[in-house]
Amino acid sequence: MQKKQLTLVIVSLLVVVLSVSLAYFTAQIIGKGKDVSVTSANLQIVFTDSDGNIEGNDITPGWSNSKTFTVKNESNETYKYNIVIQDLINTFVTKGYLQYKITSTNGGYNMTEFKDVPKSSAPKDTILAYSVSIPVGVTQSYTVEFKYANDESVDQSDDMGKKLSGKLFITEGSKPTLLSQILEDNPTRNTRSNNNNGTNDFATPLTTTTTGTLFKSTESITGITDSPKEVYYYAGNTTNNWVKFGKTNKNECTYNGSTVLYFNGSSIESVKNESQCLSSKICKLGDQYGVGETVTEDFCTSQGAEWTNQNAKWSTSTYNFYWRIIRTNHDGSIRLLYVGTSPDTTTGNIGKSAFNTSIDGPKYVGYKYGEDTSLDTIRNNTTDSTIKTFIDSWYQTNLTNYTKYLSTSAVYCNDRSEGTGQTYNYASSPSSLFKFASFYRMDWDTKGAKANPSYNCTDIRDAFSVNNTSAKLTYPVSLMTADEIAFAGGVAFKTMNTPYAWFMSNSAGSKVSYNWWSLSPVEWDGYNRYVWYWDSDAAYLNESYVSTTRSVRPVISLKSCTLYSTGDGSATNPYTILETESGC
Repeated sequence: MQKKQLTLVIVSLLVVVLSVSLAYFTAQIIGKGKDVSVTSANLQIVFTDSDGNIEGNDITPGWSNSKTFTVKNESNETYKYNIVIQDLINTFVTKGYLQYKITSTNGGYNMTEFKDVPKSSAPKDTILAYSVSIPVGVTQSYTVEFKYANDESVDQSDDMGKKLSGKLFITEGSKPTLLSQILEDNPTRNTRSNNNNGTNDFATPLTTTTTGTLFKSTESITGITDSPKEVYYYAGNTTNNWVKFGKTNKNECTYNGSTVLYFNGSSIESVKNESQCLSSKICKLGDQYGVGETVTEDFCTSQGAEWTNQNAKWSTSTYNFYWRIIRTNHDGSIRLLYVGTSPDTTTGNIGKSAFNTSIDGPKYVGYKYGEDTSLDTIRNNTTDSTIKTFIDSWYQTNLTNYTKYLSTSAVYCNDRSEGTGQTYNYASSPSSLFKFASFYRMDWDTKGAKANPSYNCTDIRDAFSVNNTSAKLTYPVSLMTADEIAFAGGVAFKTMNTPYAWFMSNSAGSKVSYNWWSLSPVEWDGYNRYVWYWDSDAAYLNESYVSTTRSVRPVISLKSCTLYSTGDGSATNPYTILETESGC
């Protein structure tokens, strides 16, 4: 701020809303009424037309209003500022009705569409635009539009008597962390629990709408963070936990923007190379296009399809990766579940893999594992599992360049602790039944009626992370645990009906992915070893032989210091991060 002079001329500033603020940092008011000047150090702010108040009770269906202001930088260097509503109160309840839009000139902050005015039941400073850059000698003119929609098809009386108030002003530019933005966007905090008295919030699938709500729990990692740390998680049918992070390039065979498939004479597969793509004309059936050495005009028309007589196009396309926020971690990082390269995908995975192809002992429930003589030797973690190798290969291809944004201390718990009353003794009794602790936490016996999930990890050798030498990861990526699925709304052997919990659905509310692995062991029955997976067909937690091939949905954790860039967490406007040199 040294030797800077910024003049902000604000015309008809907002009070709705929005009475004008005469405060800036520690500035002191030195005038009243119009043309009020406030000075602090080398910073000068000038407010004009300070009587532009709009009363909250004037807001009715069809209401609209516009306010304007200008920002002028008369200093000798580029400056950054935030546009803020101070002491915002907005008790309007209906989403999509009370909205605002900001447009500007000369590189100021611009919104492409209207956005809901943030909700707040108590006075709260709310930043509308972060770190707007204004070069030396530039004036940026702003228009802020407010509107309340008139929807004649519905009863809008729920918003009668609601309150909107606050003060619009300017502060020194800064970017929030993604974590702080998530906490601000989800003001409702709830707790779910098993009270052991017949009331169990985890015994029934949670599918109710919970958008704008975070649930609270704790996480402790023995040997890392023994004292419980508060964490937040999403549960139920929430729609505002979308994140767009990372991207990949992929070669594609397309025609008119649609993917073209290859028919090899007996089955349909993806086009593998440019030669296949361009080797023949295109056959169109419904909304699908196909090529192949056996696909001739006669063959195409005999199938009732349309012969296009055109060649496909071989090109490289860039795809963004979409994720859903699972929870925060003990280190403040943000855990994400892979969705795919589009919010409306039904695939939602990176492919299929066995958990372990080897099956001759209980050690193969490990993400990494040792030898089958005791729980201690199993946890020596000398050998990568089949699924870890599969995930690491995908990560190396797609996310290596994004590692700087990911937490290396976040723990992915492959909990191999014994259940209550269980004693592991594979050496002396290899055919004995042995149940791991998650068997009981998910309540296999009574189908989830006594489910009691936990984020805790009780043995450091099960606490996989890049930083943990006792359970070391190659890359900061793993899988979602059964406990995390239970916290999010899933239950063992109890079908989840529509609407689904967030982890099960895409942006359209349809099922996403197919029968995908968790990280949590279930049991060893003397012959087979089992790991929990999400059974998409039955829509519940189920157990599977480790040798079964199932879908894989990677999980990563963004650093707590990762900076927020844009978005409100919806599928159409997902959270994005600010890309930086350090990752923070």
